[in-house]
Amino acid sequence: LRWTHILGAGMLGGIGFTMSIFITILAFKDPETIVFSKIAILVASVLSGIFGFVYWKYVLKKKAT
Repeated sequence: LRWTHILGAGMLGGIGFTMSIFITILAFKDPETIVFSKIAILVASVLSGIFGFVYWKYVLKKKAT
């Protein structure tokens, strides 16, 4: 296990967004703020998944060869 593996797992760890949406619902009363927060959380989760996939697919593959 190397730091490159931990970095990739950290990127993929950003996918877990369910609790963030739950906290958003509890923290804000304004419906507009809740909607914008949910959109931001979903966009961040998609980006995290894409970055983690690309990192593990290309960066770690090049180090293995």
